[in-house]
Amino acid sequence: MSSPDTLFAALIALRDSEDPLARRHDAHWRAVDAWLRETWPAGGADADEARQETLLAIARNVRTMEASVPLQAAKWVSTIHRRKKVDGFRMRKRDPVQRGLDRGTEGDDATPLLDRLEGDAGGDLDGNALERVLATIEDHVEAELQATEPNAASRHLKRMQARATLHRAVLEADFDAIAAALDAGEPLSRDRVYKWVERGRPWVLAALDRWVREAGEGSTASDIAAAVRELVSARRADAGRPRPTRRRGEGS
Repeated sequence: MSSPDTLFAALIALRDSEDPLARRHDAHWRAVDAWLRETWPAGGADADEARQETLLAIARNVRTMEASVPLQAAKWVSTIHRRKKVDGFRMRKRDPVQRGLDRGTEGDDATPLLDRLEGDAGGDLDGNALERVLATIEDHVEAELQATEPNAASRHLKRMQARATLHRAVLEADFDAIAAALDAGEPLSRDRVYKWVERGRPWVLAALDRWVREAGEGSTASDIAAAVRELVSARRADAGRPRPTRRRGEGS
């Protein structure tokens, strides 16, 4: 049974070596791979590909790992793995809905989640599934804000920030589309909109937690929430830093 201690020892050995890919470190790589398999036991080609991409990313970055205790090392690897899973979701299909919400039942031939929702007239999110998903999440954002934020102006701002996050993370909307969805009644700068995208993430994640609590683990809602969480949690590496391309007028 692998453990954070075993993972940490293997990563430290790789980090401090002259060549992490040398054959003498095969046992350390097997320990890392074993930890990934046990922590994320899902099978199938997508899971295997995400794990392999995670190992490659670790190999490229292990020399700069700053973890000093086992739990930090586990968190570092977990963050890499989640990002690789999100990358896989986004690459599978061109449609951003399917990239974000393509969750089947079991196996490579499983029916994508949204296809099942749209074909199930008795489901909670039948019909226009994506719009219903976003609307449902926004309802839970509102409930979370009503419960935790007493100031009406602050609630309005955080509601707008959460909407910006959803449109950017789930729909991959550009600046113009996000600004239109916000309908703020005043001109919005690009820097402001993209700051809102980042600042709305905690409220969206809190709303997803609320949705799952109400719907129950193992429900269709929990599957959707997990897929959306992958997208919302994949924070850009350059988030919070100015982007010259935005000032030149590019929308993404």
